[in-house]
Amino acid sequence: MKYYIVDAFTDKLFGGNQAGVCVLDAPIDAELMQNIAIENNFSETAFLVNKGPGDYDLRWFTPGGEIDFCGHATMGSAYVVKHFLEPELDQVHFSAMCGDLFVRYEGDLQVMNAPRWVGKPKEIGADWEERLGIRILDCVKTRDTVLVTDDVEKIRAMHPAGDLITEIDPEWCVIVTAPAAGSSEDCDFVCRVFCLPDSIYEDPVTGSAHSTLIPYWSEKMGKTHLVSHQISRRGGVLVCDDLKDSDRVEMAGKCVCYLQGEIQL
Repeated sequence: MKYYIVDAFTDKLFGGNQAGVCVLDAPIDAELMQNIAIENNFSETAFLVNKGPGDYDLRWFTPGGEIDFCGHATMGSAYVVKHFLEPELDQVHFSAMCGDLFVRYEGDLQVMNAPRWVGKPKEIGADWEERLGIRILDCVKTRDTVLVTDDVEKIRAMHPAGDLITEIDPEWCVIVTAPAAGSSEDCDFVCRVFCLPDSIYEDPVTGSAHSTLIPYWSEKMGKTHLVSHQISRRGGVLVCDDLKDSDRVEMAGKCVCYLQGEIQL
């Protein structure tokens, strides 16, 4: 099985988010995909099967199970398609659990067209602020739970207890975000993503989280073009556009290949 490790949403090795990308000749059993994801122990491993020119089936597994959408592993898969499988492509299409995903190539930049998720208000726990060490200004829920605060440096310093993350969202991720205005950050907003329910404490750079963050901050800031900095230890920058009329968002970034090889089964 051809196998690649791609650092997504970064222009340098050891930055962004690591994605394992497995290129399959035909679909394989879900249990085997799960075991490979556990062995890799990245936040996500992607599995893609070609259906025709520029057209692939795509699935993602965390060490804890299959998920419906993973942005950075989609970007990593698109990088593998362009650089190792079909270099003539201007765009690739993926069929996935979350629906259709498209990634187009603009030089070294990859632009992913993805679902747009609008959050609904969620009630916050009485002790969440004290236990997280932040002031919570808003809380919304899509697939994930988003906590909005106003202090970039407090987000950077956070190391919340795992039991609190599971309490806030026992099924998916907890996204903590703040506007960057007034901070040292040269972007529109920052975020971090904690995701213990799927066996990874923190996701370094999270495309799927931006399906929620882009429409949220687009509405709050009154503009459709935004830049996000996910301020994890590895870190990553996403150039974002809210395509309200099409109920889609776009997020762009670069990728770097760390490894190419074969999995021995």
